[in-house]
Amino acid sequence: MPYAWVMVGVCTAMVAMAFGAIGTVAVFLEPLAAEFGWPRGDVSAAYSVATVATGLGGIAMGHFADRMPVRRVALLGALVPGLAFVLLSALQTARELYALYALMGLAGIGAIMVPLNSLASLWLARNPGLAIGIVSAGGAAGQGLVPYFAHYVIVTEGWRQAYLMLGLLFIGVMVPLALLLRDAPRRAPGIQGRDVNAQSKVKLLALLSLAAALCCICMATPLVHVVTLGSDRGLAGRDAAGLLAVLMVVGMAGRIVFGRIADRAGSLQTYIAASAGQTVLAFLFPYATSGAQLYALSALFGLVYSGAMTSFLTCAREYAPAGRTGLSIGVVMFFAWVGMALGAWQGGLFYDLCGDYFSAFANASVAGVVNLLILALLCLHTLEKPSLIGRLKWQFTKS
Repeated sequence: MPYAWVMVGVCTAMVAMAFGAIGTVAVFLEPLAAEFGWPRGDVSAAYSVATVATGLGGIAMGHFADRMPVRRVALLGALVPGLAFVLLSALQTARELYALYALMGLAGIGAIMVPLNSLASLWLARNPGLAIGIVSAGGAAGQGLVPYFAHYVIVTEGWRQAYLMLGLLFIGVMVPLALLLRDAPRRAPGIQGRDVNAQSKVKLLALLSLAAALCCICMATPLVHVVTLGSDRGLAGRDAAGLLAVLMVVGMAGRIVFGRIADRAGSLQTYIAASAGQTVLAFLFPYATSGAQLYALSALFGLVYSGAMTSFLTCAREYAPAGRTGLSIGVVMFFAWVGMALGAWQGGLFYDLCGDYFSAFANASVAGVVNLLILALLCLHTLEKPSLIGRLKWQFTKS
């Protein structure tokens, strides 16, 4: 058991660095645009390339992690981001920028995010929600810490030196951590004590993937646009940025809290509760008229959105066919990444069309409602059927 916590700690540290690698685009945006004269939209597209590649890579690497020692997959994930950062220090063209961030996501971050969430949940088989919550909280921390470090080096040494230092740091830290990884001593089964065959599990994962995409449309709209909304409501730059900071800090705690709740109350039930809260709060954001109201909404949203994120990963683990935990989590996370991209995009689109955020955030809530309807279907498949079977068996035994 003590070594299980070591594994969770190693997974958390590696996921923190991997998640932070994606966020570096934000701090390199301005210096790259100034250096090469590229439009900021062209530079920021590297983030979209990295996220889509990470989603695709998560499916492939989750599949491989189910079939070979996880250390081999994680070593690839440890080396590729570092090498990509080193090569980015010699960047000359936009094509190189996109290619290297795509490589970083596909064979690097994708080889960390899904396999190590899966591994942590298998090591803490009795508390998989807590394990995934802790690892996800590490990802949120890395999303702030790694870009902060990169920004500091950019200011003091320049962007090329910052990329080089990131590369050396990632290789120097990630490779030793990957060497510590061990496969879990046993594979945890999927849905415990339920008469669910492999075909039914595929249906459950398909419904869960669609729900995760819609959930993340609802999730991404406030995440990406809350700072701009705060500025529209008259908050100064630092105060507006503080909305996102509060949301992220509370979100770190929310991942752990809801992971623990999922272990006690059930993953699907926890997912429904968190999704319902997220849906209501997303709708309320544009109606806030003061900074205090926006900060309160941000704190509450940070709690429930992180709970939804942790819960759909624990659901994916439960619904996974035997020996397919990594692949199942990878598929669900891919659809979640797609939903994040759509939510961020529609928020900006409808703001441009309408001149305010009311329609954009209402659309996010509509996606949240449809997500809840799909989760209701999941309840029919996973809760009512087993109880009906149980009643029939009881009647047969009684007769």
